[in-house]
Amino acid sequence: MNLDPSAPAPRRWRRWAAVLAVLLALSFLAAAGYGGWRVWKLRAETQDMVAAQETLLRRLSHELADAEGELESLREHQDDLGDSLRKAQDDVAKLQSRADGADQALARLEADLNGGRRRAQLYGVEQLLLLANERAQLAHDAHGAAAALALADQRLASLSEPRLYDVRKALADERAALLAVPQADRDSAALALNGLIDRASTLPLRSRPGLPPAPVTTATPTSASGGFWARGWASFKQLLRAVFVVRRTDRPLAPLLPPEQEALVEQLYLLKLESARAALLEGDTAAFRGALDSAARWLDDYYRVEDPGVAAARSEIERLRGLDLSPPLPDLSRSLDLLRAYLDAPAH
Repeated sequence: MNLDPSAPAPRRWRRWAAVLAVLLALSFLAAAGYGGWRVWKLRAETQDMVAAQETLLRRLSHELADAEGELESLREHQDDLGDSLRKAQDDVAKLQSRADGADQALARLEADLNGGRRRAQLYGVEQLLLLANERAQLAHDAHGAAAALALADQRLASLSEPRLYDVRKALADERAALLAVPQADRDSAALALNGLIDRASTLPLRSRPGLPPAPVTTATPTSASGGFWARGWASFKQLLRAVFVVRRTDRPLAPLLPPEQEALVEQLYLLKLESARAALLEGDTAAFRGALDSAARWLDDYYRVEDPGVAAARSEIERLRGLDLSPPLPDLSRSLDLLRAYLDAPAH
C-alpha cells in the first residue's frame, strides 16, 4: 500500500479507513476464530464433562440401587430384629414372671423349712423334758434330771421365741427345786463301806475270846514259920488264878462257834456289806438300810461287841443307815405341759 504524503487528503483518509477496516475485519475474524475455538473447546469440554457426569450418574444410580437394596435388606433385618427383640422381651417377661413365682415358692419353702426345723428342735426339747421326768421319777437321779433341764433351756434360748418365756420360767423353777433337794454323799458312803470291808478280817469273833493276860500278883513272902505246907498252898492258889478267870455278865451267853465256821461267819458279814454297797450304787434306800441292819445284827450275834474295832464298825454302820439315797424329788411336769400346749397351738 502506497501512503504517499503528497497525495490528496481525502484519498489518504480513504486509504487509512480501508486499512483500518481491513485491520478491523482481521481482528473480527481473529476474534471470531478464537471465539469459535473457545466455543468448540468449551463444547468439547462440556461434552466430556457431560459424559463423565453421565458415567458418574450411572455409577451413582447403580450404587443408589445397591444402597436401596441394602437399605431394604437392613429394613427387613431390622424388622426381624424387632420381632426377635419383641419375642425376647416377651421371653424376658415370662422368665421374670417365673422368677417371681420361684422366689415366692422359695420364700414359702424357706418359711416351711424354718418352721419345720423349729418344730424339730422343739420336739428335741420335748424329749429332753421327758428324759428329765424319767430320771427324776424312776431313777431318782436329781443331777441327771437337772442336766437334762439345763440342756433343754439352752436349746430354747437358741430359738429366740418370746412365746416360750413361760416354758423357760417353768424350767428355771424346776431346776431350782431339784438343786434344793438334799443329796446324800454317796462317794463318802462308798469309801466308808470299803473301809468296813477292809477291816472285817481284823474283827474278833466270839469263838476267839482273846482273854486278857492274868493279873500279875506279887508273891507275898511267907514267914519262915509257915513251913513247907504254907508255901505250897500259896503257890497252888496263884496257879489257879492264872488259869481260871471269873467274870460277871448280865447278857445271855451266845454259843461259841466251832473253828471251821469262823471263816463262814466272816464271809457272810462281808456279803452283807457288799449288798449294802450294791444298794448304794443303785440308790435303793430300802435295800441299803436292810443290808446295814443285817450287818449290824450279825456283829451283835457273832462278834465281840466290847471290842473297840467292833464298836467302831457298829457305829459306822449306824451312821450310814441314816443316809437317804433317794429323797423325794419335785414334780417336773409343768414345763413339759407348757411346751406341749405351745406345740399344739394352731400356728406360730
